[in-house]
Amino acid sequence: MSIKVEHISKSFGTFKALDDVSLTIPTNKLVALLGPSGSGKTTLLRIIAGLELPDNRDSAIYFDEEDVVDRKVTDRQVGFVFQHYALFRHMTVFENIAFGLKVQPKKVRPSMEEIKTRVDELLGLIQLEGLAGRYPNQLSGGQRQRVALARALAVEPKVLLLDEPFGALDAKVRLELRRWLRKLHEEINVTSVFVTHDQEEALEVADYVVVMSNGKIEQMGTPEDVFHRPETEFVMNFIGQVNQFHGRVERGRGVFGKLVVEDDEIAGAENASARMFVRPHEIKVTSRSSGNHEVPVTVLHVHKAGPRVRLELQDDENRTLQVDMSHDDFLMTELGKNDKAYVSVQNSRIFISEEV
Repeated sequence: MSIKVEHISKSFGTFKALDDVSLTIPTNKLVALLGPSGSGKTTLLRIIAGLELPDNRDSAIYFDEEDVVDRKVTDRQVGFVFQHYALFRHMTVFENIAFGLKVQPKKVRPSMEEIKTRVDELLGLIQLEGLAGRYPNQLSGGQRQRVALARALAVEPKVLLLDEPFGALDAKVRLELRRWLRKLHEEINVTSVFVTHDQEEALEVADYVVVMSNGKIEQMGTPEDVFHRPETEFVMNFIGQVNQFHGRVERGRGVFGKLVVEDDEIAGAENASARMFVRPHEIKVTSRSSGNHEVPVTVLHVHKAGPRVRLELQDDENRTLQVDMSHDDFLMTELGKNDKAYVSVQNSRIFISEEV
């Protein structure tokens, strides 16, 4: 089932949470709503679920071709998973998962035998066989969240919505569960939308990432698109770490102090102010100059812990640069604190700051 939202706006008092948002989510895809606090991602999720209503009358929410904007949450066939589990503490794992099935209207309610079969299937799906008789306080945080997910899936929703599903868990458990969620989604094939502020989580788990800021959508695309081909300065800044340089366009080139970058896309923006963004792994560092658009720098710090070496450098304009490189490449430079080095830009993204 596809999801299409059109012209959704929502305010809380004077705060505009969503500002004329339109979005299409393809059938059976796992989509991340990514953005900082206050960007509108949770409000959009709750409006899709029916937990909040849009302010404007020209809005629409389509599940496939059917507009559900005026339907109550109980009539939308949506499964919702909250950040803090929301399990019934007085119920066992089995009873929590079965709850949605048992409270269905009598004419559509499954038999107890069918409910047991469905719950047993879901316990296998979430890899918690044998724990049906435990209570939530006897489970780990990761296990509780899997039970919450199974409870949402029990009623066979058309759409699965997850609000920061792993936000309350520690880093190691969060890493394990997001890989598990990706595998689970490939098995159940339900159109799913999850909210997160964790860039790594969104890029690793989602088929598509929707980057939001100030109640608007900045960009929607595959994880590769939003990381390598950002369409706005906000997306470039928000997704991953970046080094930022201010300069101008001169003779079709970006000039940022002694850093000069060729870029065909800015050829028509002569004399315009520009900002260049370069990711830490896209800067090359050498201990000797080759004389080709290189900038001299001083090594401030070397951080060797982790899978890559992180260098903090400073150029003669007192700009601090962050550079990531492999341990093998770093060993070839033989650089240490206070050493002189040279940097060049391997790849960059330039945004024009003013109309030309």
